[in-house]
Amino acid sequence: MDFASTHPELAEAETEAEGAGQALFRFVRHWSRRAHGPDDGERGREVLVTEAVCALQERGEVTVNDVAAELGIDQSGASRMLAHATGRGLLAMIPSETDARRRAVTLTDAGRDFLTAAHQWQDEIFAALTDGWTSAERTGFQHAMTRLIAASATLTHGPAGPGSR
Repeated sequence: MDFASTHPELAEAETEAEGAGQALFRFVRHWSRRAHGPDDGERGREVLVTEAVCALQERGEVTVNDVAAELGIDQSGASRMLAHATGRGLLAMIPSETDARRRAVTLTDAGRDFLTAAHQWQDEIFAALTDGWTSAERTGFQHAMTRLIAASATLTHGPAGPGSR
């Protein structure tokens, strides 16, 4: 069997004219709905919320509203995801250092270990997807994606600067 017959949703670009933006979003849709095991849907949400907290911690204290904004979901959805990840020991809710009425979210050691394993899996998938590529092609693609992500952040959040969040 060839690739087109086993993955028609990805191979359709071979037969249709498609813009780069369409190809990018088709790729994102494809990977956002992949399940490789019975707990993958839940695990994917755990990775998503844990990565969000990890990224936001680099800028300071993290609140539920910060996570909601980072994930593009409402506060109640973020709160449920955070409660689940906290229950699994990946995150901890602690009193805010700046406002006693609020709680802050932080990564636990188990959460760091979880992200390390998730990132290893992501690297393995990237290696499998780019099997047969040269090292220069992989590096070039990685640099292009990094630039795309930076441009995406600027487009959706404005330019980063001191004190921006």
